[in-house]
Amino acid sequence: MRDEFRRLAQAGLTFNAPLSEERASGFVAALPIAPAHHVLDLGCGSGELLLRIVEAHPATTATGVDTGKEGLDRGRLAAVRRGLQRRVEFVEAAAETFVDIADVVICVGSSHAFGGTGPALEWLRECAAPGGRVLFGDGFWAADPTPRALATIGELPRLEQIQATAEAAGFRIERAEISTQEEWDAFEAGWRAGLERSTDPEAIAFAAERKEEYEEGYRGLIGFAWLVLVPR
Repeated sequence: MRDEFRRLAQAGLTFNAPLSEERASGFVAALPIAPAHHVLDLGCGSGELLLRIVEAHPATTATGVDTGKEGLDRGRLAAVRRGLQRRVEFVEAAAETFVDIADVVICVGSSHAFGGTGPALEWLRECAAPGGRVLFGDGFWAADPTPRALATIGELPRLEQIQATAEAAGFRIERAEISTQEEWDAFEAGWRAGLERSTDPEAIAFAAERKEEYEEGYRGLIGFAWLVLVPR
């Protein structure tokens, strides 16, 4: 995918994942974050979930890490608009090499940066402070993929494999949720919307191709797991 297409697509999203406002609010409210705690988001994109957590929990600080300059710039602007710039830092760096310790560590849709689910969870375990939490979001095959879906998406684990890998990495699963089909449909529509608003005919054609791939290919076959993990 061309970088420009990715930028246009992500610009139309609040969250770069199948995540509803209701589910996001639930995580923000439920994560145990005391004053002076630190939050780390590896693969943060524009950092919307990170900013909401900091906004809801006074006296907390946060670091968002990503390699995408456009998303980081959006996050910095959003932090200034919401008066959070003194408590939130956005760092342009590779998530898989960034070393920090946090009370809450977030990694959503970025396991590929670490080389897969297992290496990602092992790294996150090292970043989590004792008694802290990890919010981990990852894709999985919810049903047997067709050859076309497999060619489009690539290899993914099953849900039970993600859960077993989390436990093997030294976590206890405190909370487990799965994105609904409605969340997936909204995410895919939002992703395409950024491309469809473009004046570039190639971007518009790419959005139409993505729509057909989703609706005729992997819709209903792919899932997204949300795990709140406690280091043992």
